Amino acid sequence: MRSLKGLFGRSPFEPLVEHARKVHECVALIRPVAEGILAGDTGRLKELQHEMSRTEYEADQLKDRVRQRLPHRYFLPVDRSDVAKFLADMDKIADDTEDFAVIATLRKIDLPAELHGGFLALVDKVFQVGESLLDVAEHLAQLQKEAFVGEDADNVLAKIHQVCHMEWESDKLKRTFARDYFADPDLDSVTIIILDKLCAALGNIADHAENVGKNLRLMISHR
Repeated sequence: MRSLKGLFGRSPFEPLVEHARKVHECVALIRPVAEGILAGDTGRLKELQHEMSRTEYEADQLKDRVRQRLPHRYFLPVDRSDVAKFLADMDKIADDTEDFAVIATLRKIDLPAELHGGFLALVDKVFQVGESLLDVAEHLAQLQKEAFVGEDADNVLAKIHQVCHMEWESDKLKRTFARDYFADPDLDSVTIIILDKLCAALGNIADHAENVGKNLRLMISHR
């Protein structure tokens, strides 16, 4: 007779939290990369890009371990596909942080001082989105123990609302910054293209963070 442990398998939620923490290590590198861009420090940017790639690879390894803990016969308190989507969107965040670091190494750009504030405001807001998302993800294991209901679930729903609001704020900052650099007559077209790509990567990080939050909200609301 199969044991209950064998029947229920190993929980994927603790590894999900571990993966979320590693993804956040990637997100934490976007500010140093942004500072390297503004300083024109190509050597530092190459170092950061290698560090980002290594951290993203480590996140990929953790992602694979989580997937190995999602056998079709595992009994979950939520839909298996929701857990898989949560993991996939977290993975996209790590991918986009790596894209940001790679784009930063493509060409040294000279950003006018008056544009620095708008760029860093966007970077910092995206980082805040990532921090808030990590705070949400840290509750996953406890939510599983409580079957995604109760006071902790209600608190997580409030935190998810905060993540979504911050993503909206990052969208506004991205549009404002884009208007500023497109309006600058001294910027060459290649610099504008690179700025567009950098902003797109930042926007994608925030978008996927919001998607992770919304997916977790569905897990809770479907209980």
